[in-house]
Amino acid sequence: MNISQVYAIIFVTMTFSGVLALFSNHISTHATFPVNRFVLTWFEDFNTDQIDENVWNFNIGDGCPDLCGWGNAELQYYRRENVFIENGNLVIEARKEPFTDPETGKTYEYTSARIDTIGKLAITPPARIEVRAKLPSGKGIWPAIWMLGKEWSLLNVRAWPSCGEIDIVELIGSEPDVVHGTVHAPYCYGGRGVTSLYRLPRGFNFSQDYHVFALEWTEDYIAWFVDGQLFHIVTKREFQRKGCTWVFDKPFHLLLNIAVGGYWPGKPDDTTPFPARMYVDYIKVYKVLEPDPLLSQTDDSDNEILVRTRGWPSVSIEKIVNGGFNNPFNKDNNPLLNPDDWFLEGNISVLEDVTASNGVLALTIKPGLESEALIGISQLVWLRQGVDYEVRVKAWSTQRLNVTLEASLPSIPRRPYYSQVFSLNNVPELVRINYSHSAIGGNVVQLTLWIHVNPGLDEKTVVYFDEVEICPIEACPSIWVTETMQATIEKITETIPLSQAVSTTMITPLSEINILPSHQPRGLPIGVLGILSALAVLITGALILRFKVKK
Repeated sequence: MNISQVYAIIFVTMTFSGVLALFSNHISTHATFPVNRFVLTWFEDFNTDQIDENVWNFNIGDGCPDLCGWGNAELQYYRRENVFIENGNLVIEARKEPFTDPETGKTYEYTSARIDTIGKLAITPPARIEVRAKLPSGKGIWPAIWMLGKEWSLLNVRAWPSCGEIDIVELIGSEPDVVHGTVHAPYCYGGRGVTSLYRLPRGFNFSQDYHVFALEWTEDYIAWFVDGQLFHIVTKREFQRKGCTWVFDKPFHLLLNIAVGGYWPGKPDDTTPFPARMYVDYIKVYKVLEPDPLLSQTDDSDNEILVRTRGWPSVSIEKIVNGGFNNPFNKDNNPLLNPDDWFLEGNISVLEDVTASNGVLALTIKPGLESEALIGISQLVWLRQGVDYEVRVKAWSTQRLNVTLEASLPSIPRRPYYSQVFSLNNVPELVRINYSHSAIGGNVVQLTLWIHVNPGLDEKTVVYFDEVEICPIEACPSIWVTETMQATIEKITETIPLSQAVSTTMITPLSEINILPSHQPRGLPIGVLGILSALAVLITGALILRFKVKK
């Protein structure tokens, strides 16, 4: 075999592989920036025995005389002894313990700690700050990781709010699943600070585990993230439009503390656990080499639109609650009563009955409608940004009709993300729909199955849903392998009236319909990819063998 023949074989193999890649790889639009947008400039991992006093200052006292209660009617006395290194973490500990100030003789019920980097470490935009931390909970507990402008110091406390304040993360202990990101500046401070919040999925809170709190900060925008999920954006343009003064184009220093009590969290009570600890695993500061144009052009993230218009409901992550309809279906539910369950929408007056039995939801629709009606069954689901999901629906109907799967931000008004139509008839269909959630979309998504009911039908229409689920494509389980075809047949014959029932001899294996949006290409099935990849190897091997034989 000569070198040109080898190149020919390589070319054929690479071309074949390229064709496979073209059709099998999902084209991702999730990343809004190249991975080399940042360069690390400072890093603290607390893997030492002592706190580095070349970086950190210890705040002592109650803020008096110039800032008593540190400006918020807080109850704690800050002591150096309440902050220390333990197991590679910086620990700030709030305690319920009597303490008397040796200088003033005043006695306090609580102690805690606050540290800052004034005069030692300044962070200048464009920068990205990441802090991996576990936060305490409990009524009256107020942990914070934040920044103040370079003018502020303990000797110049009146520099606030002109100096500016950026709160990377604050938590009110009575809401342990919620954190807040805020900026304060002239004309927009205190209760007028520009703020938004982020809520973890139902069943999780910030005291259970570590989370990465990040801030991307340039001269034109500030964006807040939790575990890579964008939840708040403030642009210079938006800030000035609100009548605020943008003061965030200069160096700021960093502060970490746990306050006890104050105007916002209120006083602790008997339920508050002490000691309350904030654990900080690391702090990273990056220089932003290339600002994100998407962030600079977006005044409000979808999450903050949701918070502002209807609040952030507590819902389950990547799970349809009662998706198998094994529990009763509350037709009177709405997202205000129980956001983490099914609710009805649309022309529900045309429904004659709604029942869930034998693991099947049956919607009975009145006959003789004068115009088309839309009936929706909806649920709110917590989804991760930039993740590809598969929605699976197993359903059938006594009349042929269309159903639309819609994904939307449940704000007021609702903001559609995606929709796809599929058809049902009296043969069970397993419909599989791919949905790529936006890299800046809201974390709470409303999934609605809209039933299109045709007018003029003389008989009642019954629509049956046997199963609805959502899962990340890379982690989707096998498709209902525990349910046999015979079980499906039994459900049909039990739920569909005898006059409309499909005879068991007509039942074919459960249909699988793959609905693929034209703008969201999907990869080939893994089995097909395996066959084609093996075929590529065989072709290459055959070519090499052929040339060897000829030689």
